[in-house]
Amino acid sequence: MGVKMEFPDEYMQILKSYTEQNDVTIETAIADTLEFLELKNESFSHYRVAIENPENYLNDPDELNAKALRQIYMDLFGEDTVGGMVRCYYNPDRLNVLLMDIQYDDSVTLWNVIETFHNKIPGMELSQDILSLFYVHDRFDGSHDKIVEMMEWMLSDHEDDGFETAGYYETIFDEPDDEEFFDDEDFGDDEFEDEEFDDDFDDQKFEE
Repeated sequence: MGVKMEFPDEYMQILKSYTEQNDVTIETAIADTLEFLELKNESFSHYRVAIENPENYLNDPDELNAKALRQIYMDLFGEDTVGGMVRCYYNPDRLNVLLMDIQYDDSVTLWNVIETFHNKIPGMELSQDILSLFYVHDRFDGSHDKIVEMMEWMLSDHEDDGFETAGYYETIFDEPDDEEFFDDEDFGDDEFEDEEFDDDFDDQKFEE
């Protein structure tokens, strides 16, 4: 027996506007939002990203080939971060979905990742310590399984078909210099034996 969910008209108007702006179905928007609310305060160092129709988010996509498009998205998620390794696969003739496996050198908040990509809330799947993000129009039309299958293929040992790019990105944060620590023994009491200290602070005047 199915359960019919009813929402206030004001909420449905906001939801409809969101779905039109972000090109997602109502069911997908609701599912994505619920998952986001559950994980919004979490941080992860390992993300996997699937972006359906990636050319739709770019200016003049007709002038870009698959390699250039992969590089744009790798730079988007790899630059100005804590640093890490990014692998990207995109062959539009096989499946018009861009895939990335991102292993950052340190934890990155989910908020930061979402802000990186148009503040758009994706679908989310958490498996162990890996968070997969799905930027798709409809998560329930059967294409989800194809995307997951393609991601598993990319991560496995496979013959290079020329549609994969990988690169390491350096952190934008300065590495801390080695701090100099001093042992208390370096400062013996002898150094202060000849020093005279005035304990009468009441007579001292300070200029404001």
